[in-house]
Amino acid sequence: MPSQNDNSTRTAILLFARSEKTESALKPLASCSKRNLLLWKNLNDMVLKTIEKTKLPYFISNENNQVGSTFGEKITHSIKAIFTKGFEKVIVVGNDCIELNSQYLLRAQLDLQMNDLVIGSDYSGGAYLIGVTKSKFNADSFENIPWQTKSVLTALQSLYKTQAIAFLPCLNDCSNAFDLKIATHRLSFSAAYRRILLSFLPTKNVLSHFETLFVSYYYHPLNFNKGSPMNI
Repeated sequence: MPSQNDNSTRTAILLFARSEKTESALKPLASCSKRNLLLWKNLNDMVLKTIEKTKLPYFISNENNQVGSTFGEKITHSIKAIFTKGFEKVIVVGNDCIELNSQYLLRAQLDLQMNDLVIGSDYSGGAYLIGVTKSKFNADSFENIPWQTKSVLTALQSLYKTQAIAFLPCLNDCSNAFDLKIATHRLSFSAAYRRILLSFLPTKNVLSHFETLFVSYYYHPLNFNKGSPMNI
């Protein structure tokens, strides 16, 4: 359901994500199914609150209202549906980037005023944000991008090679438990949901092993700066 605030911007946010029930069945990040469901509920609630802070109109697209059989068909139809409502720009985000905050969304909104594409890529082959404009949106080509592969960033850049592109800072998407740990430890200690997310992490022994992996992962950024698809 869209927010009714600031419709004059002609920019809308699209939360393109599965419900926590479906997401938890497909992405087991926590130690048991019940905790995994609660985790994804927290992630869905968190991104929704982040979106609402921007005061921009927003729409939610999940398995209950998406149209199409492939990822490309579903995301393209969802974007086109917002354009038909009169919006000129759409910012698409998923539910698995816990580092996403309202400032990144507002920056994407500003970047779309002078660019035709805005990309926020992650470190593991995914994109946490894609912003597009109606005037330069080629639905057929966009639908046929190799979504959910490591070729998405390259494909988007190729598709918009004659257009202006803006890039947001790289952030971590949570496609698996290790990604969740990386992203959680990068959050500010004052983040209200940090303690909640930490409660879903494994036992102390597993965390100790993780800290060693985290140091190795974190201090070799060049190995992971690959750009990406949205893993939704």
